[in-house]
Amino acid sequence: MRRDLALRGAVVGLLAAGGGIATGFIEREAGASTTVWLYGLIAACLIGLAAGYLAFRRPAAALRTVSEAAGRIGDGELAQRVPETSGPAGDLLHSFNVMAGRIEQLFDSVAAEHARLEAVFDAATDAMVALSADTRVRFLNPAAVAVFGKSMGESVGRSFIETARDYELDGLVRRVIADRTHGEISVVTFGPQRVPLRAAALPIPHGGDWAVLLMLTDLTEVQRVDQVRRDFLSNVSHELRTPLAAIRVLVEALGDGVDSEDAPEFLDRIHQQVERLTSLVNELLDLSRIESGAIVLRPETVDVAALVAEAASLLRTRTEPLGLTVTFEGEPLTVEADRPSLLRIVSNLLDNAVKWSPEGGVIHVDCRTEGDLFAIEVRDEGPGIPEADLPRVFERFYKGEASRATSGVGLGLAIVKHLARAHGGTATVESRPGQGARFTVRLPRTPVSPR
Repeated sequence: MRRDLALRGAVVGLLAAGGGIATGFIEREAGASTTVWLYGLIAACLIGLAAGYLAFRRPAAALRTVSEAAGRIGDGELAQRVPETSGPAGDLLHSFNVMAGRIEQLFDSVAAEHARLEAVFDAATDAMVALSADTRVRFLNPAAVAVFGKSMGESVGRSFIETARDYELDGLVRRVIADRTHGEISVVTFGPQRVPLRAAALPIPHGGDWAVLLMLTDLTEVQRVDQVRRDFLSNVSHELRTPLAAIRVLVEALGDGVDSEDAPEFLDRIHQQVERLTSLVNELLDLSRIESGAIVLRPETVDVAALVAEAASLLRTRTEPLGLTVTFEGEPLTVEADRPSLLRIVSNLLDNAVKWSPEGGVIHVDCRTEGDLFAIEVRDEGPGIPEADLPRVFERFYKGEASRATSGVGLGLAIVKHLARAHGGTATVESRPGQGARFTVRLPRTPVSPR
């Protein structure tokens, strides 16, 4: 490029020399000698050539520098700049540097936007798949890789049906691609495990080779919560209906007339059912207050061993007929906690252990420090809890198959869990069939709520 411009400068010089030749002819006609005329002609040509070359050398060098820098920018060296000079080429070099700076800023902005978008996609718990107009996969986030069981490399560039292997999802995508104006939402059951998914396919106007974005939301947890709600309503209805039905029958019997010696028994049984209803309503109200944060904790110094002994004495009318023994195996420990709440936690855990302990069995209570926490552990020698029931034992009203015949409404362990949370602690369970159950509550040794 530079040589080409220099040669063009030489041509300009030759044209200038041509003008000199024409002038020489005129001078010759005017009587100048042949030698003088010839030397003058040669000098004019040389001067013209040199002037033209020098006149175009710097612009040619600038163009070559710009051309090389543009090539490096095209190869990805976006920080590339050219040294600026004065003269006619200075404006060109300055303009190139300004353009290169703007290109670098633009690429940095695009890269930052891409990084933010990728971070959002990667952090999303919902599966996301970008598809082209011919249903080929262009992008999957990690959640989609987990759903389909195929990596990005295995999926990108292939048709969506090869990745998803689900004609219902493929049909959803194809309908949106055909429409291009409206999205579509559907609930499908996906894969051999029949996982419920909420599938939303949305068109991407002006998205290049991204024509449709498919988002998949796992509804398993939603269905589980809905099942818990249905179980709760069913259990509450049952627990309320049973004593109410008994009271109704007893009242109707009294209304029909009974022997005077039987009346006290009927009244006693009505009183028992009323107490059962009162206990149920009180526990529901207590649980509601604890969950809503309305409970007020008043921490005080508590001797854990004395508190366990008090809780065991409250259950003596139930443990003594069965020959059950409650043993305290922990270290002497004094903590700061809301005493009524802690007493209720221990009482409910012991009450649960009594239900499952065999006659003549032992209920083990252990207390220990664990750093900034203290742990109260209650272990029984019962049949244990089936593995399928372990995740739900702290749910309100939940009763496994084995526990449906036992007394109680299924609120005791739920209250334990929420009281522990109110103190900033946790409640956990460990069990193996045939080896009893181990319930552990861990609470901070210092109060988390002000006095």
